[in-house]
Amino acid sequence: MKTIIIGAGAAGLMAACSAGESGDEVILIEKNDRYGKKLSITGKGRCNVTNHCSRDELIKNIPVNGRFLFGAFSRFDSNSTMEFFENAGVSLKTERGNRVFPVSDRSQSVLDALVRFLHENHVQLLPRRVTELAAAGGRVTGVKTESGPIPADCVILAT
Repeated sequence: MKTIIIGAGAAGLMAACSAGESGDEVILIEKNDRYGKKLSITGKGRCNVTNHCSRDELIKNIPVNGRFLFGAFSRFDSNSTMEFFENAGVSLKTERGNRVFPVSDRSQSVLDALVRFLHENHVQLLPRRVTELAAAGGRVTGVKTESGPIPADCVILAT
């Protein structure tokens, strides 16, 4: 199966990691010159990876409609997030308010680990601008970029 992910921010990088781990062909498309651009400024450049608390506590602290995320947090909670980054070589620490940061206090450590994970799982990183989704028969069949079309079985929008 071939999966295209549009957008290499935090959500797109994690989606590409997950898809890449499955062994499928994965292409991550990003229009900006850098991957994880906003990730590098989170937590004042230190990257607040997650909060070390239960799923219910996470949901309770989301200002609007936190229940919407119940399914996602049931499959991948803060402990899963911490385990993922620790296994990817990012040592973590928990600070005041249960906020979790890399021990290095550098968001670049998190970004480097994500990109390394993508390379290890053969995710192709494409610097392109997607101009539209390709569709046929009522389903998405790929994307159209400024360099031409790219067919896919699955497209994830993470923009």
